[in-house]
Amino acid sequence: MSADLEGMLREALIGQLATLHAGVKEQADALTEAQFWVKPIEPGNSFGHLVLHLTGNLKHFAGAVLLKTGYVRDREREFTEPAPPSKAVALAGLDEAVAQFNQAARTAPLTEPHPEARFGSVVNALLTLLTHFAVHRGQFSYIRRMVEQGQAVAS
Repeated sequence: MSADLEGMLREALIGQLATLHAGVKEQADALTEAQFWVKPIEPGNSFGHLVLHLTGNLKHFAGAVLLKTGYVRDREREFTEPAPPSKAVALAGLDEAVAQFNQAARTAPLTEPHPEARFGSVVNALLTLLTHFAVHRGQFSYIRRMVEQGQAVAS
């Protein structure tokens, strides 16, 4: 891969995640602390639990696996955390996770095999993380609207 193409790809990954991340934060700003943790349906996820999930996903696959941060993921707890952190703390964790993704996108050897074979290459893993984030970004919009309209169950 040429250096120009590689640089463009790295910047595209970072830029696309920045756009998605900003959208999540904008949606979160519209919610109160209580609304952040309310589930619109049961079974389902609150806005906050999806933030914890994306945080865990990025901190595991970009942070722990590619950057060797030592992060240990508890995926189940991302959806079931009985004593969730404040909205501000949850969003700060997502900020940290996005920063780890950005660092991995800037420095990881894109054409090398990813340590988890199911991803194939590092670039494919980063694209998969970006796509996963995008899917949940859409869910955040629906959750916010349902919660604001009172179409929710207590979490």
